[in-house]
Amino acid sequence: MTFSIIDWIILAAYLAFTVGVGLWAKRYVEDLSGYLVAGRRVKLSLGIATFAATEIGTITFMYFSELGYVSGFSCFIIGILALLAYMFVGKTGFIIAPLRRLEVMTIPEFYELRYSRNVRLLGGIILFLGGVLNMGIFLKFDGIFLSEVMGFGPDALALIMALMIVIVVLYTILGGMFSVVVTDYMQFVVLSLGIFVALIAVLLHVDLSSISDAVVNQHGEAGVNPLVNPRFGWMFIVWILISNVAAGALWQPGTSKALASENPQVARKVFFYTSLTFAGRAMIPMFLGVAALAYFGPNESPTAAMPKLLGIVTPRGFLGLLVAGMLAASMSTYSAYLLAWSSVITRDVIACLRPNDFDERKTIFITRIFAGLIGLFLLIFGLWYKIPDTAFQYLFITGAMYTAGALGCVAAGLYWTKANNVGAYSALGLGAVAPVLFLLLEKSRETLPTWLAIFTDVNVSGLLSFVLAASGMYFGSILTQRSSPPRAIVGGENK
Repeated sequence: MTFSIIDWIILAAYLAFTVGVGLWAKRYVEDLSGYLVAGRRVKLSLGIATFAATEIGTITFMYFSELGYVSGFSCFIIGILALLAYMFVGKTGFIIAPLRRLEVMTIPEFYELRYSRNVRLLGGIILFLGGVLNMGIFLKFDGIFLSEVMGFGPDALALIMALMIVIVVLYTILGGMFSVVVTDYMQFVVLSLGIFVALIAVLLHVDLSSISDAVVNQHGEAGVNPLVNPRFGWMFIVWILISNVAAGALWQPGTSKALASENPQVARKVFFYTSLTFAGRAMIPMFLGVAALAYFGPNESPTAAMPKLLGIVTPRGFLGLLVAGMLAASMSTYSAYLLAWSSVITRDVIACLRPNDFDERKTIFITRIFAGLIGLFLLIFGLWYKIPDTAFQYLFITGAMYTAGALGCVAAGLYWTKANNVGAYSALGLGAVAPVLFLLLEKSRETLPTWLAIFTDVNVSGLLSFVLAASGMYFGSILTQRSSPPRAIVGGENK
């Protein structure tokens, strides 16, 4: 089934309205805090909507459905781990509450308050590189979704990717975080309706017994038990749980929602209540991937199976609503990520190389320039790079390049008085080692000596990144207390 006239009308009307809101929101961006953290005025309900919309993009549906197709129901453990991790962060206020009290706009800004400007520079570089690489596959997977579900096929991929990034960059550059949070209510509603329609359409065409039989026939026990599935196991579970806690507290696009909240109490509630959506965020697209396995069999492309299924079973008219919902999700995700990484490179890297920070107008201008440049990179990288194994694997290992070291630096900086500069440098550097080695070596694993081949196991490298970062912070700090005395937080309170 291809797009009908009514589908195109729905999609065009939605895109025109969203870009119009971005233009309208520009007039309310009064200063830097308004552009980057919405003036720190976001209340609970809007905070929940914008956080949920940011974390549920088309890329989310793509990589989770791909995982469902290749592993069956056993991957549902990932949604449970995310629920527990984000609930913990929201309930305790771990990291996010003290950061909101300190009124920082980016995570590396904390490094300067607690450690030094050079630590902020190193942290900013690692965050920017890890974040942009992590985002590098978003555009390609979103383009695959649209080309398959709309019936264009792979020949239209490059054109769809280019159109998407132009629209998203335009609306992000214009209004910053204010335009993001203003449109996220609408994004959340449209997305929820689109998901509901997709689920009903799939269930009308693929019965539950067929889905269950497909998992058993294709995967056996590994399709329902993550402990015996070769992709998962205990090491995977420990790594993903720690990684979700670190990402919940420190992944800049998500943490920016806490930093934009009107106070630390609201920040905690935003994370706690949004955590309740995280199990469904993972399990619904995973289920659609398993349904695609039942519908097409095991020989379909794992990446294209889910959108191809939706393009076939979704009725005309509703297909336009579904695509509008997915584009709504993508625009919210892209805008938050573009804003996060462009603000980090501007404030925490370039500005740190100067004796004085840029003034607010210049900071906003440079941030907008980098948002456009990152968009161009996403287009080129997405067309060129071939990801290892699954998108989920790639996203979590590139995320660990930053989150492992950041967890050691920020958690120790907030809750351990002996944390110092040397510990911070060690945590940031060592936390990035294992993920970088994985990305460099995984394509040549067959020719590597045993001591290097271990890094091509994504679960080993992922967990090892957090172990190395924590060890670097602890031993680096303990061994250099005299030569590099710890300092209290400058410009805020350590709570």
